[in-house]
Amino acid sequence: MPTLKLTRDAPRPPASAACWLRLLCLLIGVLSLLLAGCQKDAAMDVVETDANGYLCLGCGAKLYTARAVFIGPQCPKCQRETLIDVVGYECPKDHHLTIRPRRGDRSPLVCDQCQTPITEGMRSPREKDLKAWGAVKYSP
Repeated sequence: MPTLKLTRDAPRPPASAACWLRLLCLLIGVLSLLLAGCQKDAAMDVVETDANGYLCLGCGAKLYTARAVFIGPQCPKCQRETLIDVVGYECPKDHHLTIRPRRGDRSPLVCDQCQTPITEGMRSPREKDLKAWGAVKYSP
């Protein structure tokens, strides 16, 4: 019975097509995961903000605080417990951000600028949005 002796100089058997296919699938999978991890999450962009906005339903004070600071329900100006956080609604027509109380406001939701009805597009206002709205920074 002949024996096969492998030496260093002996040619290696060619890699099978299945092996190359597995390697290609693995590389594509890893590349897909890397690329998916690099994209901004649209849902997180809507809720992330650099400030917290508030409106006093009693005296009308517009305030904002740093992202990590929360106040309320007592208004620092009038001392009544009518301070409520605000949210923004982006107009689909002109992309203006209309800022309203999160709850307690029964008036129809329309854009402050063009009066177009707003049915969707809620997001957390950022500091620049709150300043443009007329809010003053409050530091407890």
